[in-house]
Amino acid sequence: MPEPLSEDLRQLLDDLPPGRLVGPCHDPHPVVWMSGGPVTGAADWWKRLYARRSATGLYPLLLEYPDDSCEPVGGGYGTDADAGSYFRSKWMDDSWPPFKEWPGLATPSAGVTDADVCAGEVAAAVVREGRARCLALVQVARGADAPAALNWPGMTNHLTAQELSAVLRSWEQRFGARVVGLGHGSLYLSVAAPPTDVHQARVLTAEHYLACPDVFYADPDLDWSTCHEELMQRREWRFWWD
Repeated sequence: MPEPLSEDLRQLLDDLPPGRLVGPCHDPHPVVWMSGGPVTGAADWWKRLYARRSATGLYPLLLEYPDDSCEPVGGGYGTDADAGSYFRSKWMDDSWPPFKEWPGLATPSAGVTDADVCAGEVAAAVVREGRARCLALVQVARGADAPAALNWPGMTNHLTAQELSAVLRSWEQRFGARVVGLGHGSLYLSVAAPPTDVHQARVLTAEHYLACPDVFYADPDLDWSTCHEELMQRREWRFWWD
């Protein structure tokens, strides 16, 4: 087991299902642990580890499978990146009708009060539907930093892990989003405060498109003019990059 690891961390790792540490696991690299395969009661494990994240400094993720393609890295995890700047750089005149110009970021939703409860519910759904039943722990202060800390390659055809983390931090702050899990090119977020205003929802839909256009093209029957209505109802956002 790589040094240095505190006794509390050693004890935590000893109490987990069978798994392994990934990467150097020493400063400036984050500690990353992954289960060896699917975990019985993965949703319950995720909820317990999520509840302890402030004490342990480790954020839990549900994984589709133990991902050997992740290469944990240190650094600011994209803190020098800005969601608004990223979206603006991707904007084109026809990016998202009816907006002819970049409309700016969607306004924040009302106060978020149940983000942790919502995250647990989405975690249970992800496991129940068989989308992700492996576990990971990442040494980050917030879930939005996890893709950058892992150097996750799932969306590398479209944006960098640092840019993705910057976007996720912005959605955390504005919509109570929480990172729940990762699949092969997939990302699962809980959303405690979805948009309630039509204009707000339309601007947010444009943000989703700029971050992950593949989701919109994957469904040939998708009515792009009404996508914002679905965002106003959903408590989970799923993204998929080809």
